[in-house]
Amino acid sequence: MNSEEIENFLLDVKSDLANLDELINYYDFLGNHNIRTIIFNPENDRSFFDGAVVAVLDQRYREFFRSKFNVEMDEIIRLDMLEIIRSNIPSIEKRLD
Repeated sequence: MNSEEIENFLLDVKSDLANLDELINYYDFLGNHNIRTIIFNPENDRSFFDGAVVAVLDQRYREFFRSKFNVEMDEIIRLDMLEIIRSNIPSIEKRLD
């Protein structure tokens, strides 16, 4: 795994998050993860929604990374990926609202 492969992975994450309809369908947010209930009937504060979305995407992208490169994602790559995810939270929330 080289820096170009890592950069391509991070670009794939950005591309996924830019195409929210496919992302929501692929990860089945509305079916399996009950994200809509969190938005309309939150039991906790805003951080609960943010944490739920980030946790689901973090897990999925780490699994994808592992399957693609056959290694665990290191913390530097994971931090970059989490920053990309967090920067897209407002778009995800708007799309699910």
